[in-house]
Formats: sequence, structure tokens, C-alpha cells
Amino acid sequence: MDDQQTWRRRTLLRRAGTGAFAFATLGGATGTGTAAATDAERRGSEPVANRQLSASPTQWPQFQADAVNSGYTETPGPAEGSVAWQYDTGSSGVATATPPATGTPFDDPPDDSRDNVVSSPAVVDGTVYVGSNAGYLYAIDAVSGDEAWTYETGEEVMSSPAVVDGTVYVGSHDGRLHAVGADSGEEEWTFEADGAVFASPTYHDGTLYVGSQSGTMYAVDTAGEEVWQRSVADRVDSTAAVVDDTVYVGLWNADHTGSVVALDAANGEQVQEYPATGEIACSPTVVDGVVYFGDYARTIYAVDVGTAELVWGRQFDGAILASPVVVDGTIYVGGFDGTLWAMNATNGDIEWSFATGNQIFSSPAVTADAVYVGSADQSLYAIDRATGDELFSVETDQPVLSSPAVTAGAVFVGSSDSRVYAIGDPTGGESVSATPPGTTDDPTRTGTAGTAPTDGSGGTTADDGPGFGALGALGALGLGAWQRHRVKESTDEQ
Repeated sequence: MDDQQTWRRRTLLRRAGTGAFAFATLGGATGTGTAAATDAERRGSEPVANRQLSASPTQWPQFQADAVNSGYTETPGPAEGSVAWQYDTGSSGVATATPPATGTPFDDPPDDSRDNVVSSPAVVDGTVYVGSNAGYLYAIDAVSGDEAWTYETGEEVMSSPAVVDGTVYVGSHDGRLHAVGADSGEEEWTFEADGAVFASPTYHDGTLYVGSQSGTMYAVDTAGEEVWQRSVADRVDSTAAVVDDTVYVGLWNADHTGSVVALDAANGEQVQEYPATGEIACSPTVVDGVVYFGDYARTIYAVDVGTAELVWGRQFDGAILASPVVVDGTIYVGGFDGTLWAMNATNGDIEWSFATGNQIFSSPAVTADAVYVGSADQSLYAIDRATGDELFSVETDQPVLSSPAVTAGAVFVGSSDSRVYAIGDPTGGESVSATPPGTTDDPTRTGTAGTAPTDGSGGTTADDGPGFGALGALGALGLGAWQRHRVKESTDEQ
């Protein structure tokens, strides 16, 4: 890729907020890009209210596994692509709307526009929790696929649940955050927001952080009491990442601008802002002092969290709504170009790419040796993390917009065919690959899936082609332009 790749330039306008159309893409939840802690390390002597949620062999407790949107577990996923069970929610759901004039998010819409299970599953204590566009939250036995209970909100549940100490927390398009007993399915409380709640709640240190599609970020304690609220944009579809007592969340504005904002977790005060050139529905992740996120302008960004200086950027052929996962120096992310990309997290160089047959809304789940991701081509894919080779795929009857959850030997995911799928052995299984992460069977291999990565302009580039370095990106944007992007209230705002 040419370091002088053109970036779309927009002046970021002041955030104000009215609600907008609901759009179904998968927000993500949490991530450090490091190995998940053991239960003992994670809990230690902390009081129950301060326990952190992270992946383990038996649980994937919130969107993208944890509060930092890591999307990572050391637990091996399924060894092959057999379907252990399917749970049919029994409804075609409601149409997934695309905001007007946002570019080309649905140039090739799925055949059936009535997407049902867009929500991404959480798995805790042998139970799968997931929502549907028909307005229900479901509890499903992870081994048998039998229904434990259903809970009705009355409007779409595209939000992904967070399960904490016997309570399931989930947002709904009825404008509420719902707290539901994990065993009983009975309502414990509801918290009323100022608009539809598409984003997934992120749990951290006894507090839930979630945004509304009217542009307000909320901090709510586990008793349902508001800690703080702050108007940050016209709309928030992004699921927040909470790292070092700072909340990072993507913003979406009606003029098609966006940014990631950093808020103090204790009081909601803005700490920093990281501008982009398009709307952000993607859920950010923060690793080693760098925040990673994508936008509707088809760009992936890596930005220093302290200085807000661009580290690198790379532009692709389609919008980036899926959340990135960063593990061991590699960033994994899918886009509307239908490709899952593996890039060097330090400089954006491409390590490999895997082409699916349609757009990727699904945020990847990464294990020690595999990457799992859904595609609008109606399939869930397992991809070798080291080489980018396909390990297996499972076909459903409609697009897979849901993000997968991984426990020992199994992966759970929703599909727009109204079903929730358990793939592999939900009672425990083996690793999908014998190839150690970070190595390949063929040291000369540079690409996968029979296609060359594109450079964002319709051409092709070598698989190890460079991203926009900090200097290259500034050359494309112009140093002054990037600095103007960083200023919250620029003097040239329109």
C-alpha cells in the first residue's frame, strides 16, 4: 500500500444528540490482547462486586469476553465443524435498518432482511444467554440446547448480555437496560435510557457502562442506580472498553463524522478524544497504550491513548464495523470487503488475509491457535491463526452477523435464520490446530484463501505491505489536518 493513500477529510463537528435509526452490526466488548487470567488470579480476594469478567474454559461472560474488548481466550475451541445443536428462537425477527447516506454498508443486502439473532452470546455456568430481534432474551443449556427460560423486553434485543454474579444485564430497543435473574429469568430491575440501547453493557468494578442511540453514555451500578451520564454524540452503537479506569467508546454523528472518546470511569468526564474520518460503530480495544478501532470511512486506526497521536492507519475497500482483536502483536479484524485481515499491530503491515463470500459484521473470537468469525455469506469460519488457512466452516440458512463466543471445545453463535448454534463439543474438546501460534507449516507462505489482499483502492498489495506509518499518514492527511482533527472545537468547524 502506498503511504500516500488518500484519506477522506472531514471536520469533526461538536457532538449533540438526537436518536437515529437502529443499525445491526455487532459491537464488541472487551480486550487486552493478553492471555486471560485464571479464576484464582481474576478473583483473588476481591469482593464480589469488584470481580472482573473474563474468558475461561467454561465462560465467555460478556461481549468480546471481557471489559477491555479483548475477544481472546487461551481455551482451545472446537476441533471440527459439527453442529452439536441448534436452538430456534421461532421468529423471523424485524428488519435490520441501515442509516441513510452512510456510504455502502449494504450494497449487497442479504436475501432475507429480517435478521433475528444479531446479539452475541454470553456463556456462563453451562448456560448460553443471547437476545433476538423479536424482543426476547433467552437462556439455553450449553450442552443440550434446551431452553431454560425466555424473558420479553417488547423490542429488539441486539445488545449482547453481560452475566455477573447470577444476573444477566442486556440492552433493548425499548430504551432500557434490563437486569434479569440468570437462573429464574425474572426481572430484577430496568434502567431507562433516553433512546434505544443497541450497544452491549460492559461490566467493570461493580459498574455497567453502556450507550444509547440518542448519544448518551451511562454508568449504572448493579442495583440499577445511575452513577453518571454524559451526552457524547448523536448516537452510540459502540460497546465500551474499560481499561485502567478509563472508558473508551466509539461515536456516531448525523453529519457522518465520528471519533473514539475516553471518559473517566468514575465521573464520565472526558479525558481524551481520538478523531476518525467516518462514523464509528466499531467497539475499540486498547493494548499496550494504543487504542485500535475502525470506521465507516474504511479505515483502521492505531492511536496513542496518552497523546492522541496517530501511530498508523490503513484503509480498505469497505467499512469497518466489526471490533478488532489484538493478540501477541497481531490485530485481527473483518470488514465490509468480506475479508478477515491479520496485521502487525505495531505498523499495520498485513500478515495474511482470508476472504469470505460477503460482508463481515461479526467481531472475531481468537484462541491460542484459531480465529472464529461469522460472515454475511451465511457461514461461521474457523481460521488457522498462524497461516490464515481455513480449518472448517459451518453454513447456516442466513447471514451470521452475531459475534462468536468460545468455551472449551465449542463455539456459540447466532444467525439471521433465527437460530443459535453450538458447534463442536460443548462438554469439552481439543484444539483446532497443531500449529503453534506465531509459526507456519510453510515459512514461505504469505497469503491465504486464494486471494491477494487489496490496498483499499481496488488494486492488490503484497501480504506484508505496509500500513500508513505515522509519517506516511500525516503526509496523506497533512499534519495540519490531523492536528485539526484532534482539536475538539476547531476554529474551522462548520
